[in-house]
Amino acid sequence: MPGLIITGASGFIGYHASNYFHEKGYETLGIDKVAKENVLTCDLTDFDNTYKLFKDFKPDYVIHLAVIMKDEEFKLIRDNLMMNLNVLEASLRVGVKRFVYMSSSTVYGLPTKDEPVDEEAKLNPMSGYAASKAATEHLAFRYCLLGLPCIIFRGFEVYGKGVTSGIVKTFVENALSKRHIRVFCHGEQKTDFTHVLDLCRAYELGLKKLDPCRVYNVGSGVPRSYKELAEVVSSVLNCSVEYLPCREKDIEFKLYPSINRLRSYGFEPKHLDLKKGIEEVVSYYR
Repeated sequence: MPGLIITGASGFIGYHASNYFHEKGYETLGIDKVAKENVLTCDLTDFDNTYKLFKDFKPDYVIHLAVIMKDEEFKLIRDNLMMNLNVLEASLRVGVKRFVYMSSSTVYGLPTKDEPVDEEAKLNPMSGYAASKAATEHLAFRYCLLGLPCIIFRGFEVYGKGVTSGIVKTFVENALSKRHIRVFCHGEQKTDFTHVLDLCRAYELGLKKLDPCRVYNVGSGVPRSYKELAEVVSSVLNCSVEYLPCREKDIEFKLYPSINRLRSYGFEPKHLDLKKGIEEVVSYYR
């Protein structure tokens, strides 16, 4: 039975990934700073504690999802880089066979040209969080050269039952509590709404088949506007939608991926019914 460590296991994606790989027959160990059932607590910014945990469990694989998303910018960048460096070093020392790192579409910035971004697009991180993701990609490539086979995924708008952040959660919560959704930029922003179970399938491909030391966009392959999302939420919850112009700092971005590289390895998203996915989210928050 292959051993798998999942960091950030108490989070939305980590919870689903832990269940997915447990059902696939992996011996999974969840790690997080937040205590939950079947999750060990560990401060990954502390190398000695991180390495001891890895040395005791001896994982074959690691899926590294743990991240700090909100904090004072200096502390956020410092702690994310320290945490990521510690997990990479511990993985190298115990001989991990495949290391999956979850990066983010935020490394691309907020492009306004209506075309998919591929993995060769110029990076333009516009926040401390995005900068820490981009920097960790470079750390992962360095560890590839040191002998740790790293696979980097750039995720987009991941959603599903229990989603804890993002525009899907915002629209659903507003529809449930206020019976009204406000959509700025007239809903012309465009992204890729990726079901969390399709993301888990991509992770599995990463552990088994993908070439290491490469970046892979992961998504549904179907770009959708915020207006489309609002209309689906409205149809599910029978709420009103108000379309408004952009506010001062709003950007009418078009951030969605080409997933051709991942598709070349046999990946095909299965959870493309957005309405069904929104119904899952609604059932959780009701």
